[in-house]
Amino acid sequence: MLETKLYTFLKLAECGSTTRCAEQLHITQPAVSQHLKALEAEYGLCLFAREGRRLVLTPEGKRFYHLARRLATMDRQLRELAVHAQPPALRFGATLSISEGVMPSLLPALAGRFPSLPIRLVTANTAALLEQLENGALDFALIEGNFDRQRYAWRPFMQARFLGLCRAGGPYSHFTRLEECLTAPLLLRERGSGSRDIFESECLAHNLHPGDFACLHEIDSIPVILQMAAQDRGVTFAYECAARPLLRAGLLQAIPLTDFGLVRPFCFVTLPNSLAAERSAELAAILEQLARGLSSAAPG
Repeated sequence: MLETKLYTFLKLAECGSTTRCAEQLHITQPAVSQHLKALEAEYGLCLFAREGRRLVLTPEGKRFYHLARRLATMDRQLRELAVHAQPPALRFGATLSISEGVMPSLLPALAGRFPSLPIRLVTANTAALLEQLENGALDFALIEGNFDRQRYAWRPFMQARFLGLCRAGGPYSHFTRLEECLTAPLLLRERGSGSRDIFESECLAHNLHPGDFACLHEIDSIPVILQMAAQDRGVTFAYECAARPLLRAGLLQAIPLTDFGLVRPFCFVTLPNSLAAERSAELAAILEQLARGLSSAAPG
């Protein structure tokens, strides 16, 4: 069982006020201060600094917070194991590109491997998935965007092509350089999405910005973006696996850019030293195997 003062520290880090912390934990404000002083004395750390009326974590306090949060997650997992001989469900999350582009093929196969195990899939952006992973709400996350690779245990489970797309045979289909695409409307995901971050990073390498395009449409639905591109409403940049049905139908085509074309890993991400580390390694291997089958079945 996690020490009470560690739970007090975690709550104080979240609300930044001893008064609010005391109210939410149903203890007195002096008790909050006492727990904090005892914790700082025990570990020889200064965990908080005051900014105006608010307490904020010091750099060492931030490191301590991440470790304490992991301990709290493991404590919840231990309690869960004490109640259930096996985990009650397979809980995982995926970013939108993976959820819409890969899961329609992988999830039925995964369910076939675990026919008696309930599956709970959450679709969210990278930051939200990592937050749920830290809280113990998810067992693992499937992420295509950037994340702190030193903070998590991870392994790639498939490689995916990231490319420019437009209506097959349309006016943008003969562009060969990224700069030529500036004359077209640009169809992109919202800020903070993994595919948006990847595209913006590649633009920077070309000294370009999404705002340089003729018009920028920001849409938080990949199917809508792809349909707009298929109807000649602009160009987009996305993972080939997400666009595969429209590519196969001959409605979309890859823009033959000679200076743009990425292969990015889709990663299986978990907390390091998780209680479910052995099970997670098994799941990662299964997903990698299933993804290889998906890739081999894809058109060249």
